[in-house]
Amino acid sequence: MLNPQRRCSVPWKVEPVSEIRSAFVHQVLSLKTSVAEACRKFHVSRKTGYKWLRRYGRDPQQPLVDRSRRPCLSPARTAAALEDQILAIRSQFGWGPRKIHAYLVQRGLSLPSVRTVANILRRRGAITPSEPAESSPQRFEREAPHQLWQCDHKGPLEVERRKVYPFSVLDDRSRFLLALEPCLDLTMKTAFDVLWKTFGEFGLPEALLCDNAFSTTYTVPKTLSWFEAQLVRLGIRPLHGRPYHPQTQGKVERLHGTLERELWPRARRDCLEHFRSDLSDWRLQVYNSVRPHEALGDQPPLTRFQPSPRPRPKDLPKVEYPSDAKLRKVSGAGDIRWRGYRILASHGLIGEHVRIEENDYEIQVFYSWKKIRSIPLSTLNRDKML
Repeated sequence: MLNPQRRCSVPWKVEPVSEIRSAFVHQVLSLKTSVAEACRKFHVSRKTGYKWLRRYGRDPQQPLVDRSRRPCLSPARTAAALEDQILAIRSQFGWGPRKIHAYLVQRGLSLPSVRTVANILRRRGAITPSEPAESSPQRFEREAPHQLWQCDHKGPLEVERRKVYPFSVLDDRSRFLLALEPCLDLTMKTAFDVLWKTFGEFGLPEALLCDNAFSTTYTVPKTLSWFEAQLVRLGIRPLHGRPYHPQTQGKVERLHGTLERELWPRARRDCLEHFRSDLSDWRLQVYNSVRPHEALGDQPPLTRFQPSPRPRPKDLPKVEYPSDAKLRKVSGAGDIRWRGYRILASHGLIGEHVRIEENDYEIQVFYSWKKIRSIPLSTLNRDKML
């Protein structure tokens, strides 16, 4: 049986375009070939052939490479002064093209499109080429200011060689930054002190959303933390996101990303007072009143914000119950006694009174208007705490 014939693959030889054009010119000028015949040999039109000859005649020392298609004159190009102003805003605030465009339009300037602003920043080296855009997440927001506030700690940051945890409070509807206070610890008491001051300045919200660091540490059964109890006394519903699910507090998480990009590189950290002053100035003079917000139609949060109709009381209200309510005092162990049963109420309510309601199916425990426990009668056991 004969062996199959082996074939050798020979690579194509690709000449540079400039050498092919130079060979064409040499064919016409040195070998005296007619232009029409040289064009047929090199598979180009006579218009292209004559163009190469003209370019060679103007400067024989320059290679016949492709030239830039950029026009010699650009009458519609953005003025240099406006480009410098765009770069100055980028340097001052660290904003992207859309916010810079909205900021200048609000000041009555005639501007090119957002894409042109982006091209200016990219051409001047202020931003890098953008990555492929991801699908936009679904957004939820309340119908009016103060229906929901979001709060959380950010950090830690090192200020004056100490760990500092900035505590931020944001209105869900208007994105108005109500508070941005540097804290030296993550305790509930410190966070509530910031909130108490904020309540006095802007009024009370209907609900407050925060992560589980402000709730009870017990997962089974879930009770009421000291922090939540203070909110209940003020008539504020405490809400919490799911564990390991920051999307629930997406607005305050988005704010923290803005802080990292726009404020942390500029804030002074030599002493706590300087750091607190820079946070306050940025909150009042930039974020709330100047910085365009995309979710608000490129308007600053101040345009949508208004004070709460519920002013903060002078002192924290005491919990009151109806005269015929069945009450129990929470012991130092966080439990109460009911018909010989030990029921866990909350370690955050030690010394407080809770209300008991019992029906044919369960025992319910209330602190003020908030139900904190519901125990089915079928699970009652005198040998252990429920």
